[in-house]
This record gives sequence, structure tokens and C-alpha cells, in this order.
Amino acid sequence: MKLFADRAVPITALAFLFFGAQLAYAQTSRIQGHVMDKGRRPVAELNVELLNEVEAVVMRTKTNGSGGYAFGNLPPGRYFIRVRTFGTPYEEQTQEVEINTFIGGRQVADFQQRDFYLKDRKDSERRLGPPGVIFAQDVPPDARRHFDQAVERISSNQLELGIEELRSAVSAFPDYFLALELLGLELLKQQKCSEAVPYFERAVAINDKAANGWFGLSFCYYSTEAGRKAVEAAKKAAGLNPESAEVALILGMAQRKEKQFIDAERSLLRAKKLSDGKSPDVHWNLALLYAYNLKNYRLAAIELEAYLKLKPDHPDAPLLKKLIQQYRNQG
Repeated sequence: MKLFADRAVPITALAFLFFGAQLAYAQTSRIQGHVMDKGRRPVAELNVELLNEVEAVVMRTKTNGSGGYAFGNLPPGRYFIRVRTFGTPYEEQTQEVEINTFIGGRQVADFQQRDFYLKDRKDSERRLGPPGVIFAQDVPPDARRHFDQAVERISSNQLELGIEELRSAVSAFPDYFLALELLGLELLKQQKCSEAVPYFERAVAINDKAANGWFGLSFCYYSTEAGRKAVEAAKKAAGLNPESAEVALILGMAQRKEKQFIDAERSLLRAKKLSDGKSPDVHWNLALLYAYNLKNYRLAAIELEAYLKLKPDHPDAPLLKKLIQQYRNQG
């Protein structure tokens, strides 16, 4: 396979870069979930914080219209998720989460689901009202019971039992948005994208303001080679969550797959800005775009070098350093 007819770039290095692109995003770990009131209704516009093991704030976000939140591009470690409820009638809540990206000696993505069911403050009658709930459903008791059991199972790492409970919840109430979205996310976590797609599609059909649902759908479309659909789903997710580096990243990757190279560069540079330049996946995919598609080897070298700074102990670091030097010479 001759990728650069007029460039002396080692085929082994290019092959590594090409196949590594398929793994880079798959190795992105993520914590996500929903925040709901005691009636299992989503609560929007609440501040959610991600803290490290010494309880310093790493990231902040707000719940979206379906009560969803997400933190992505996470290295392994111990974290805390804190829902801030100042000015609302709810009590503040915190949950501990551990990200583990090495299972059986193999690096994998770790997707953790943490849902919150807020309790009323004892002095809530003297406080301001809650943020607006943009999407809510009247859920039959049987479906809600299965959903609650599913959340409990998943939180206890009984994933298969949790998935079966979610299937039961959807069977009892086919339009159960939260169950559909969570089922899609859990199947995505197991890399069963083809199976997850219909659940995501149904979820966003019921609630088209579901940023997590559109993100999951874009990821699954991308993974199942439905590039055009991945672009459209990612654009929808970006419109709902414009400050998400993860969303901008998957949009750029999907645009590159569809040969929309200028748009892909724009999206990936936005992901780089939103992530403060601290996402190795963003640098990796920019390097691919510049080296393979835009033929800007100077920028490819810069992005690949930035990737290595964030991944200094990468097993193929010597090979990548040689490739960086060659790109500099070619630029």
C-alpha cells in the first residue's frame, strides 16, 4: 500500500499510525449519568463536578435537558462526582468512581455510569425552586421498578443483570427514554454498537434534546462505518452540548471518514481548544488528518509530538519519534 508516492516515509510507521487511529478513540474513558429528583424526573441545569482523589476539581459541567452529564478523556484513577445543588430544594450528593483502563493485561476504554436520585433538603421550603425539567415522562410502575433495579445492578458491576433489567423496562414501556438511553450506553460500553443503535435511535426520537443519546449514536454510527449518519448525529450532539471536547472530537473523526477534511480540521481544532490541549486522542487524530489528508507534515509533526508529551511511556514511542523527525524534514 503506497500512501505517499513522493515521500520517503516508512510503511511500518504509517501502518502503525493508521491502525492506531482506530484504537485511539476506543481508548477514551468516560463517566456519565443522569441526575433525577425523587420522582425519577430529570433535573436540568445543575452543576456537576469531577474531582480527583484528593478532591480537587478537575472538570465542571451542567446537566442537560434530560438530566444527563458526562466527563470524557479520563486517565485511570479514583474520582468523585459531586452534584452541586445550591439555590435548589435538593441535598448535595457525591459518588466515588474508579476508572480502570487495563483489564486482563489489555488497554480498554472504561465507561462508568453513575446516576443520582436527589433528596429534598429539610429546609427546602425556604429555598429557591429547582432548575427547570425540560423532559419528563409518566412511567408505569413496573417499568420504573425494572429501571431502578437496573441502575442498582449496574452500580454494583452486575452489568449483564442490569442490561436484562433495562430490556425488561423497555419491554414494559417501549417509549421509556431513560431506559432506552442507558441501555444503548451500556451496550456501547460492551462495544456492541450494532445492537445499541436501535435503542439510541428510539431514545433520540422520543427526546431529540438528549445530548448523551446523540453522542452515543454518533459513536456507534462511526464504529459501524455509517459515516454520513455519524456526522449528522455528532452535529446534533454538538448543538446540544457545544462545550464538549468529546463531541467535537467524534464529529471531526466522522467528518474525516466522510472526506470532509476542512470541516474535520475545524472540529478537531475546536476539540483541542475545549480540552485545553490535554487530550491525546485529539492530537492523534489531528496528526492523522495532517499527515494523510491535508499533507501538512509540519503540523502533523507538531500534533504527534504533543501526543507523545501526553503519552511519554507509549510502547512505540521510539518509532513515533522517528516519524516526527521525518515529518519535520518533509515539512
